[in-house]
Parts: sequence; C-alpha cells; structure tokens
Amino acid sequence: MNQKLTLRALSVMLLCLVMNNTLATDTAKRFAAHMDFLASDLLRGRDTGSPGHEVAAQYIATEFAKMGIVPAGDDGTYLQRIEFKSTLLDLTSPEFSYTDGDDVTQLEFLTEFTVGANINRTSSAVTGELVFAGFGIDAPFLEYSDFEGIDLTGKIAVVLSGRPQHFPSEEGAHYSRKGTQALVDRGAVGIITVVTPVSERIFPFSRAKEYISKPRIRWVNESGVVQNGYPEIQGSAGLSMAAAKELFSRAGMDLQAIYEQIENGQQPAGQNMGITATISYQSTHSSVTSPNVVGVLEGADPVLKNEYVLLSAHTDHIGVAEHIELGDKINNGAMDNAAGVSTLLEMAHQITQSDQRPRRSMLFAMVTAEEKGLLGSDYFAHNPTVPIDSIVANVNLDMPVLTNAFDQLIGFGAQHSSLWGVIERAVATENMKLIPDPMPEQGIFVRSDQYSFVKKGIPAVFLVTADKADMIFDEHEISSQEFMIEHYHKPSDQLDLPINYDVAAQFVAINRVIATEVANTDERPQWNQDSFFATIDQE
Repeated sequence: MNQKLTLRALSVMLLCLVMNNTLATDTAKRFAAHMDFLASDLLRGRDTGSPGHEVAAQYIATEFAKMGIVPAGDDGTYLQRIEFKSTLLDLTSPEFSYTDGDDVTQLEFLTEFTVGANINRTSSAVTGELVFAGFGIDAPFLEYSDFEGIDLTGKIAVVLSGRPQHFPSEEGAHYSRKGTQALVDRGAVGIITVVTPVSERIFPFSRAKEYISKPRIRWVNESGVVQNGYPEIQGSAGLSMAAAKELFSRAGMDLQAIYEQIENGQQPAGQNMGITATISYQSTHSSVTSPNVVGVLEGADPVLKNEYVLLSAHTDHIGVAEHIELGDKINNGAMDNAAGVSTLLEMAHQITQSDQRPRRSMLFAMVTAEEKGLLGSDYFAHNPTVPIDSIVANVNLDMPVLTNAFDQLIGFGAQHSSLWGVIERAVATENMKLIPDPMPEQGIFVRSDQYSFVKKGIPAVFLVTADKADMIFDEHEISSQEFMIEHYHKPSDQLDLPINYDVAAQFVAINRVIATEVANTDERPQWNQDSFFATIDQE
C-alpha cells in the first residue's frame, strides 16, 4: 500500500514537472513571438502618435480579445484615446544672451545652452533679472526650502539640476519633479537650469542634441487646457557646465564652490545675481492622438471583484533617431519596453488559462507616452475607467533586461507599503530574493508609470531583474549595467541582443505569482505609516 502511494506521488510530481516545463517552453515561444512583432522595424520604434504605435496598440487589443479580457477603454472598446498637443522647436531660432552692465555675452546653441519647444506659445521670449534659487525646491515634509530671502516675482530663476544629495531618493525625486510648479507659485517668468556634477554623470549635457528635434507633447483635457503646461513660464533654457561657471563668475559667484557646498550636504543660499538675461526661440504646434489599451479580467470573489489590481506597462518608445547620420536609425525598444509588454501579455495569458481566477479583478493598462513624461499613465490616473479608489495596488513592468539568469528581483518602491511583505513571500516560493533599490541616487521609483498612480495614493511597485551577485558573463550575455550604458535609448536596443527567452518565461511566472498574491490577500495593500508616500496626496 505504501509503495503504491509512493509511486502515485512520484507520478504526480513527475507530471507536474513535465507540465511546468511545458508551460515555461510555451511561454518562452509566445514571448519571443510578441517580441518579434513589437520590436520589429515595421513599427518604426513605436513613437507616440505614430502609425507604428497604433499598430502595436491594436495588436495588444487583439491579444486581450483572444484571452477573453473584457474591454475597459472608451465606448466599450479596449482603446482609451488621448488628445495631445504637440510642439516642435525651430532649431534655427534659439538665442540666449546676458548682460552685467554694458557687456553682452551671446551663447552658442547646443554647445553652451539648450532649450525645449514651448507647449503654450509659438513665439517665446523672456527678459528678466536672474535670481539664483538653489535647486528651486520647496519640500515641507523634509523641512527644506530654497526660497528663503529671495523674490522671484517677474524674475528668471536660475536653479541647479536635481536635488540635495542628503534627500532620501524617492522623496527627493518627487520634489525635484515639482520644481517648476514651486517656481510658478513664486512668480518666476523664466527658468535657467544649471547642471551639477551628479546630473552631468547621469545625463550629460552633450546628449541633449539626441532629443532636441523630437516633439514635446502634453495631454489636453476636454476644455483644451494643457495638463502641466505652466503657461506662466515665458521661456526656459539649460546651460552647459562651462557656460554656467562663466555666468556665475560674471555675477561674482563661484559655481565650483557651490558644487562643493552641495557635495558636503550644505544648502547654497539664494541671491540676486545682478545680471539680466534674454531667452528667445520659436515653436510650431500641432495635435496628435494616441491610445492607452485597457482591459479587465473579473475577479472570482463576489465582493473583492469590485476592487482592482492594476497591472501596467508602457507601449511606446522613442521612434526614429534623426540625429544619427549613418547606420540604423530605428530605436526598436526591445527591452524598453517590448519586453515589459510581452511580460504582461504572457501574465494575462497564464492568469486567464488558470483554473482558479484571482479574487480581485485584474485591470490591464498598456499605456502610451511614457517616454514623453509618463503622460499615458497620468491621463489614466486622472481619467480612470474604473473608480480610482477601487484600485488597490499597481504592479508596473518597465524595461526588464532579460539577457541573463537572475535570482533576485528589485522591488522599487515596495519598501514603502505592505506590498513588500506580500511580494517577498511570493518570490520566496520561486526561490528568489526581493531586494530594495540598489541605486537610490537615481530616483527610479518616480521615473516610471507607477508614479502616476502613487500620486493618487495607490501603493505601487516597479519590478525588474537583478543580476546574480556571483555571475560571470560570457560573450553571449550582457549585464543590466552594460545594457544601460551601451543600449538604453539607442538603436542597438533591438532583437539581436542576447535575449534569453527561458529567463523571460521565468520572469513572467514570478510576476504572475506576485500579481495573483496581491489580488488574493484579504486586506488591500496600505502605505506604511511612516512613509512619505502616505502623505503625498494630502500635501
């Protein structure tokens, strides 16, 4: 009798192993098929509003329909159509000059200064006195303000890029993103941004030319008002480090000394600079539309099905690189973010094929215009197709680098809420480890689509793979760090990368476990009481 039971148990174990291996193999094949289409040259880099992106959106909607996921966009469709205002800079028009008396200094565009197209006006021109305002940050939660003792009314604010180094990562990035509004609230009519050694390392000034010919877009509401357009700012510019040092020197200020102050954790004092500057440039305006793709899988619990776990990934990339003179110009966005979309599609496939549906409903949102400033997710957060307070959590997938094996996941933002415990338990069942943000200085938690929902009070996590600590890479593998340096936002982020589709299947499986675990918990996730993000929607 015992021998029969043992043989039966062994048979069941072997059957489960075969089924799991078959599932992983099938997932890897489907994942590769999604990638082959979404990252193909046919889609021309899926730029927001482009025909290629429209094709990608329709592909995703068709996949949802095949799985039995119910439309949750506009008018009974999968698509939530967004109206955008687009603006393009006239590259021959930018001018920047300043005077400290009789001497006028004229700066060279793209070598010493850069500007961005103006979303509010076709002709931008501002002249004003310069006032140094530190980082231009007002952070009540951190008991910090750069505006003590200065008056910005009618002035051009000169601000440092980024935020103080002693700021906690996510909190600092949040307040840095609110900087323009803080300057508007204090009457500034123009902004000049100055690089710091930290910001120069993260994104060198010289790379500005890669984006200068791209349109800048913002979504507009039903009244035609531009969201976060800041019409009060009549003109703005960014300076190279060399040009900024010369400007400060002409004002009798030592920018290098200010750099040393912020390196030592000191707060530089704001002051009038005694210089008047003029910034001018021309922009052209147009309209463009682009869709989010939204669907729902109803939960199994008669009560909890009225709550939603939001699973998101962005569908857009940066299109065709006009600044590259020779060679491949198409930014296919294989890892960023065809891989995230493919992961979410395969998660949806596995969840819909399961015999046991999650208790809460799953809300799938494939959002547009992430590369333009998290615009698609921001629009959805302001115009949700389900009640916003019924969304209990957001699990976001953006640019998983699936080129080599991993044994741990980075849970950006998870430590701020009860999601940490739920996800930690889930990954442990897959013999994985959940680790906190290993690069807090980059503020990644507020740089992808989950941030749009965090600002609405929704606990969120952004999950990516972490390389094995003891891994030795061979010639057919690349690390996540190498990808960021060599391939991020470049035409080389394409299908000839050494994508490991077995690893992709593993990433799908563990994310499905995480999403299902969140959907099945009795209590909805909560922010930790001591977390900054527990107060963010109340500020």
